[in-house]
Amino acid sequence: MKNSSEYKSVVIIGGGSGTSAVLEGLKKYPVNLSAIITTADNGGSSGKLRDEFEMIPPGDIRQCLVALASRNYGYLNDRFQEGSLQGHTLGNLLITLFYQKNKDFQQAIDELLVLAGAKGSLIPATLRPVNLVAKFSDGSEIVGEKSITRSRIVGEKLKRMMISPAATKANPKAISAIKNADVIIVGPGNLFSSVIPNFLVREIRDSFKNSGAKKIYIANLFTQPGHTDKFSISDFERQISKYAGGVKFDYIIHNTASIPDKILKKYKNSALSHALLANESEKGDKRFIGGEIARLSPKEIIKSDPMAKNRNPFLHDSKRVAKIIMGIVEG
Repeated sequence: MKNSSEYKSVVIIGGGSGTSAVLEGLKKYPVNLSAIITTADNGGSSGKLRDEFEMIPPGDIRQCLVALASRNYGYLNDRFQEGSLQGHTLGNLLITLFYQKNKDFQQAIDELLVLAGAKGSLIPATLRPVNLVAKFSDGSEIVGEKSITRSRIVGEKLKRMMISPAATKANPKAISAIKNADVIIVGPGNLFSSVIPNFLVREIRDSFKNSGAKKIYIANLFTQPGHTDKFSISDFERQISKYAGGVKFDYIIHNTASIPDKILKKYKNSALSHALLANESEKGDKRFIGGEIARLSPKEIIKSDPMAKNRNPFLHDSKRVAKIIMGIVEG
């Protein structure tokens, strides 16, 4: 039996529920896991805590912490339903408490990972929060991940995504993880709000570009209204490549099974446009690996969640995605 120092190093770049789904599946396999998480979130509970405590937004990290935990810590994702804490999750408050104690966000997360008996590392892309900026072809701009996510003109008028401050340094731990990776996974997740922001950090972009690791993109299950309505899977790859130094992925994992109409009609919201399935050209591309990777039991959206209307209730099936990934890792 191999010891952990002999395991392949797998790094996931993204944020939110997409990354947490991949982590949940991969933690059961003999790999050294790390996830690099965007620090641009400014909406909901995370945004309030970010502003009040001048800290990295905790929400995406929290979801990934729950996914990696050795036991069921799902209650950390539960939201207060009323009172002054309405909309906040218990996990976000716990991370905030540990940050107050340490005054070092990475150390706070490292301690919580140990407390949860978690396997793997969670790495904020930067050690200070950043603001996401969308610049448009008419010269206008939208500042803030929350406003960009809600916008319906991004797909039509976007000229360039940026972060502010533009020269924000990467978390050194993120650069180390990329340099030592055998496999790097990007996605799934909101293209312009969760995935691309990581590559707007110059050192992360350059390290990713120069890495000799196998590079995997996990395609979303749906396109997003006003952002990626008419996108093919290849369009998603092209957008990521534009911000990630021109990198072309070695493998692209995508869903092949449509969500049953009965379920789709019940749960579809403003976060969903149409199902993202491979076209004929993509099916003929050897890099594309298809599978029935959509989870058919949608995630319940809590009404007290201030960002509820912008959350996709359909997630990837952790076990099925992990099985495909491990076929690549061990291949």
